[in-house]
Amino acid sequence: MYRYCMSLAVVVWLSGAAGAAEKSVAIRWHGQSFFEVISTPGTRVVIDPHNIEAYGRKSVEADLVLMSHLHTDHTMTDAIENIKKAKVLNALKEDKNERGRTEWNLLDEKFKDVRIQVVGAYHDSMSGMTRGKNGILILEVDGLRIVHLGDLGHTLSDAQIKRIGAVDVLMVPVGGVYTINSIDALRVVEQLSPKRVILPMHYGTPAYDYLLKPDGFLEEFPKEQVQKLRVNEILIDPRAPAPKEPAVILMNWAGKGDKQN
Repeated sequence: MYRYCMSLAVVVWLSGAAGAAEKSVAIRWHGQSFFEVISTPGTRVVIDPHNIEAYGRKSVEADLVLMSHLHTDHTMTDAIENIKKAKVLNALKEDKNERGRTEWNLLDEKFKDVRIQVVGAYHDSMSGMTRGKNGILILEVDGLRIVHLGDLGHTLSDAQIKRIGAVDVLMVPVGGVYTINSIDALRVVEQLSPKRVILPMHYGTPAYDYLLKPDGFLEEFPKEQVQKLRVNEILIDPRAPAPKEPAVILMNWAGKGDKQN
């Protein structure tokens, strides 16, 4: 089996490196904002599942399913094979005082070996007036802090930055149209200063071109800092020291060998 492993600032091939894989956190991307995070003990966390036809209708297993907001390209739990056994948590919930409105579900809880937190944000730059609320999801996995920004529509306030805290891995939308664009995404990266990995998401691909391509975002980083993969998985060794600069990794949703990005 071939996998990518994050070692310091570079991505290196692992061939048959089962021992290294067992000691690493796996992150897989299935297009849009749909990620799997697998801890070293094997807990599977799925974030923002979708059923977009262009991405081949992925099907995965999960112990925990997290959703940043209530739009259909982030809440398709029928993409989860064992959904009846999985725990499902949404960063938003129905407002008890006003039907049809939502409020943030500001979670801070532990599931098996994973800690989950939610920080409230908006889907637009007008305090939710056009697209509503959005939840920023924070996972603590094997000592790593993984932050999934959902469909963030604005740069962050000082209070939000403080509540998010330290970031090792940042999943950031860069495709504009419905979320922040590459310019604002770069600003958010500066605000949060992720230590290890930056994972662009929710952008246009040849198979799904409703959003802007990630090029404008990637071009602002030194070439040696950017990795474009032919697979949809990386492995991060949480014991390894953080690099001087985080790696910016463009994963291939289609998996090994399929040239889609």
